[in-house]
Amino acid sequence: MITYRPNEAVPGGDLVSLGSPDVLGGRVLSGTPEISARIDFQERDVTAGVFQATTGRIEVTFPFTEHATILSGVVRITDARGVAHTYAPGESYVIEEGDVVIWEVVTDFVQKSFLHVRGGALSVRPS
Repeated sequence: MITYRPNEAVPGGDLVSLGSPDVLGGRVLSGTPEISARIDFQERDVTAGVFQATTGRIEVTFPFTEHATILSGVVRITDARGVAHTYAPGESYVIEEGDVVIWEVVTDFVQKSFLHVRGGALSVRPS
């Protein structure tokens, strides 16, 4: 079992540098953000681990549905309707595959634990 704790960042040496967010389909709007990650679980269409991004503002079209919990730092996420929410350690969110968001890291870096699911997910929502 792997435990993630808010306000306890995973050491940078445990993460693999991925470079600029454009390698994952992000479009940098400001700053020079760098991203890194660690994969802790991967099977078929499910991936889980830790992701980190440094300061910057990026537009992202999510290629998967993601549940994430902020471990360290602060990020402001703005959806396609212009609704923004700021997430701090211990707070979680879900972004659906295909959603376009503005991801803005407002601290030196933000780190999150994540669970990604690609395609074919059952959607059950209140009406």
